[in-house]
This record gives sequence, C-alpha cells and structure tokens, in this order.
Amino acid sequence: MLPRFASNVHAQTGFVLATVLAIALPEAEAHADCGCDGTITADGGGPCLRYAAPSGPGNDITFRFAEAYECGQYVTGEFFVVASGAAITIAAITPDGAPGRHGVDVNPAPNGPQRWDDRLGDYADAVGLPLDVEANSSVVKYVSDNPAGDCDGDADEKSCGRFAAVVTIVDAAPDDPSTAFRPPFVGADKPTLSATTLQTQLLSRLSADCTDVPTRATAEAWTRHLRLDYTSDSVTCDLMPPEDAIPNGRPWSTDIWADDTDVHAWLHLADVCDAPPCTPEQDLATKMPVLVGYVQHGIDVWGVDRQGASLFRGGGGNGGGKLHAYAFAATMLADAEMLADLAVIDEERFFESASYYAGEGGVALWGQPTGDEAAYWNDFGDQSTRTIRDPYRSIDGGFEPGGWYQDNTAKPTQYTALLMRIMPALQANWPVNGDVVLAYADRWVEHGALTQPDDCAPIGGEYGVDYGPDGMGGCIAGGGRVPELDGNNANGGNRSRPFGECMWQSFRACAGDCSCPGQSCESASMCGNGIVEPPEACDGDDAASCAEGCIAPGQPGACTCAGGGGSDGADESGTADEGGTADEGGTPTEGGTPTDSATSMGADDTATSNASAGDTSGGSSPADDGDDASGCGCRSSSTPPPSLFFLLWIVAWRRRCRRAIVSSRS
Repeated sequence: MLPRFASNVHAQTGFVLATVLAIALPEAEAHADCGCDGTITADGGGPCLRYAAPSGPGNDITFRFAEAYECGQYVTGEFFVVASGAAITIAAITPDGAPGRHGVDVNPAPNGPQRWDDRLGDYADAVGLPLDVEANSSVVKYVSDNPAGDCDGDADEKSCGRFAAVVTIVDAAPDDPSTAFRPPFVGADKPTLSATTLQTQLLSRLSADCTDVPTRATAEAWTRHLRLDYTSDSVTCDLMPPEDAIPNGRPWSTDIWADDTDVHAWLHLADVCDAPPCTPEQDLATKMPVLVGYVQHGIDVWGVDRQGASLFRGGGGNGGGKLHAYAFAATMLADAEMLADLAVIDEERFFESASYYAGEGGVALWGQPTGDEAAYWNDFGDQSTRTIRDPYRSIDGGFEPGGWYQDNTAKPTQYTALLMRIMPALQANWPVNGDVVLAYADRWVEHGALTQPDDCAPIGGEYGVDYGPDGMGGCIAGGGRVPELDGNNANGGNRSRPFGECMWQSFRACAGDCSCPGQSCESASMCGNGIVEPPEACDGDDAASCAEGCIAPGQPGACTCAGGGGSDGADESGTADEGGTADEGGTPTEGGTPTDSATSMGADDTATSNASAGDTSGGSSPADDGDDASGCGCRSSSTPPPSLFFLLWIVAWRRRCRRAIVSSRS
C-alpha cells in the first residue's frame, strides 16, 4: 500500500506507476540466459538462476532447477522462486561441492552447525543435491576460498570464503517484488518488509572537506552481496564471511564495523552523485543502492536476533557493529514489529549493548559481563586480554584499560556515537544504553581510559588480604588498581578511519542540536502525530509559511530541523537530552568539546550546501531556518513522494545492474 498523500499526488502516482511498469516490463521479458522474466529462464544446461561474483566468473554461483518455476527478484536483486503448494527441485548448484568445500545449507542456524567449509569450526556435511525445497526456505551456497589449501593462502584477510548467495523459496510472490526486501536467510521465519517505507528524509546532506571518503562504487560493493555474518561462534564469525561481500575483503567483525560507519556516514553526505553539485533527488538516487544493501544486512541481523542467537561473541569486538546495523535498518524502515523487537533485545547478546554501561555516579564505562568478582581478579593478575567489567563499577575493564580490546573497539564506537547524533531518530531507537555510548565516545576522545578515582588497592601481596575483595561486596581499600593508566590512549584506537575522524571533527559540535547545515532531523514540535496538508505557499522559499501547517515526518513536505533553532525538533522527537548524557561521562556538555575550533569548521564549510533553489530534501537551507522559530524548514514541494521516487529508481537501478553484468562478461 502506498503512503497517504494529497489527492493530486495520488493521481500523479497512478500515472507514473503505469508509466514505470510500461517501461520496466518489456525489459524483463527480454532477459535471457540464467535469470528470471516471471519464470526461470535457461541457458544450454536448462532453467537456472545465476549470481555474478565480483572476483570473477570462476566464482559465479548458478542454481539449476528441474523446471522453469515462477520466480522474481527482490529490491536487492536477489532471486525468489515460488513453490505453489509443492516443493521445488534444485538439481545442482555450481561451483560443484567438494569434500569439505563449497557447501550448501537451507535456513542456516546461527548456533550451528555450519555446512560451508570444514576449515571452519563446528562443521557438518553440506546438504546434498538434488534437493527438494518447501516454501519459507532460504537455500544458501558458499564458494570456498583457496579450496585446495589453507584459507586465503598467503594473504592476510583470513577468510575461508570467496562468495555466497541465497535463493528464497516462497509460497507466493510478494505483492510488489521490486520494492520488497529479501527475508532473513537464517531460520524458517521469513518476514518480508517493503522498501517503500524507507524514511529517506532522515538522511542528511552534509558537506565536509574530508579525504578518504568512500566512492560510490566502493559503498555499493560493500553493501551489495550476502555477507553471511550470522553465527554466534566468536571465532568462526571472523573467518566465515566471504571476501567478495565485505568491506576491504577482511572478515574480522571490528574491521567490518569500522568500514560500515564509513558507509553510514557517506549516506549523510551531499553531492555524492556522479556530477556534483547534485540536487537532493540526484543524491538520493545515488544513495539508494547502498541504503538498500545496508538495510538488508540489518534485516538479516534482525533475523538472527529473532532466532534467539547471540552476536556478542566476546570482548574483542567479534560481534561489533551488528546492533548498529540492526538499529539503523529498523529506524529507516520504521517497521513496528522490527522496532518492537529492537527495543527489547537481550543486552548481553550484542557487543555494543553488553560493553558500555553506566557505573557508579552514572559514569560511562567499558567492560563485558563475562565473569564474576573472582574471575576479574584472576584475569587482572594474569594480565589476560579478557576484559571483564570492574565488579565495583568504578573504572574501565581489563588489566590494561585503554589497551587490547578496548583499543580495538574504541574508534568504531566513537563513529557510531557520532552517527547517532547526526541521525537523532537512530539515537531515539537505540536500545538499552544509547546515552552511555554517546558519553563514552566523548570521554574516549577527550580523556581516554578511565581509572581514577578508584578506591581499590593495586595487586600486590596476598589476595583477599592486601588486595582483592573485602568480603563485604567491595574491594580492599587502596590508592587505585592502575592509577597511572588514567587517560591512557586518549583518542586512540587501531581501527581509526580517516573519514570517520574528519566527520567527527566537522560535525561533533553541531550534530547534537541539529544545527549542522544540511542535517536532517525529525520535528515533532510542529507536526504532531497527525498528517496535515502543507499550505500552498510552502515551497522552501517561505519558511514562515511552513509554521502554519505541516505533515508528519516521512511524508512529502515534511519539516526538517536545521539551523540554530533545530534543538527543539530533536528534543521533542524523543531523543536523549544531549547535555545530560555528556555530563554523565564526566565530559563537557554539547558543543564544548576540546576541538571547538576544528568542529566549527564543519558549519562554516557547509553553509551553502543546500542553499540552491531552497531545496531541503535531507536538510533545509540555513537561510530559510532563520525565519522559523522552531528551526524547522520545509521540504521542497518538488520532491517526489518516497514510494513514487522509489519506483523510478528501481527501473534505473535494474538497467544499470544488467549493463554491469553484460559488461563484466564481455
């Protein structure tokens, strides 16, 4: 169902929808070889569906079927096959399986076994072929890397996989496959969400003079294919994801998390189209493939969570970034069921929610709930890399605060916190500990590790007498366990990203109150919960008229917060009180970071980013905001309705994908 719009927009939508279908259908009918034109097409070997591997045709995955079943493609381009009351038969999948390599599974389970490659742990034999498959099934194929030797040979990426792809077997095609996301590939629960609900108005159009910004091609490559990042195992998770589908081809979770923050930040930039300066429509069209791919990954994480699995995976960051992807997808889709599941996560099943907590006095601390008081002191004494929380809730965890795993994860955590501030709706939906993550990031940048004040005695002498527990729930008193490490590694981290650092310097000071030019924020202060027709004069040039009427965020003409008065919109949309969260971590309040001179550069450099044509799709013009006491500008009336724009984008993207496949084979 299309969202509610004004009556004239209904008429336009119907006309353009008919036009889009008229353009799209002949192209689909003309498709040949292995693919889908309503039914599975064929090459010389019979009916087949093929996924092209970025690493080359030798790693392409081809599913071969007993007959030309009804089929279709999701918005991601991935295939589904319809099993109308009977199982469908998959005759073969290439590359052919070999003992312990190139495995196949149906509805993989996050808690194992894995059937992809016997060089990974918890291996079980692959599902055999031919295979009869019922509806509500995801058939996943894995292409092993360097199958004749060690995983990855002499390279350092460490992955045992090169490529993976999924075909989903359904009992009926989605109402509109071209706007439907693929259901999660794990388990038998197959919810199907619609891309027409994407809240694209939440994406900003910021300008920053940054280096190492991901290119459009890089951002698309990092989000286009199945990552297969789903297992609960803390070691296998860092060896399994196939290199063709992950940032920089390196499967370690914390590396993926750091690179994903680059992708997320890129989605908030202006002028990302091929020929800047770009209109908001051009920017959004450029971002859509990346947005769709990253949201699909978040949907897959949601599916893992619905299976009751854990993605915490230990204190080293092996599960880092999964909650970020989940929360981003839920926020962008605004799906009630997904948001409800997100709100009640088990905090110990995700790295981000398990690792950051409020200690004594509300201070933001780092450490994992992975051991009791005795285990903490044993690890402290043994100088283990494990990072159990301080049982007395006073200092950061581990024997060397600021080092080891805290060093691994500090930077992606910092970048995640910035993105929560840039996107207040994400901050509002973040479960359990969003305010703590925000405060921790500020404290890390400004101070580093926290080991003072601390009333516990350092290790030395006899345990339980000279140091350790006092038998009454506290510690034996002293001058601190590691007072010399207070402030250790300030603003450090071995997963630092140049783009992430530049974004922090450019936007940390202004993002929290929605005053970064080009920043898009929801505003409940004007719009309330109802949908109200915007006034005729509300065209982006007359901000004062916008205050006379507004419609709910996410609909055409919705208000966006920008300029100095934007904090009202952010506060009233349910986000946390920014000053309070920073104070809890013992760090300065909003706008008071020690890099004020640097952060102010972001506002100065971007003052004209949206000034042309009064266009505010993703952030209103700073000039408009001055006339609007609420800080809410009006989105351009020329911006197409989200669902209508999406249909137009689908046609263009499908054409581009087909051209890319043809050119890669020529």
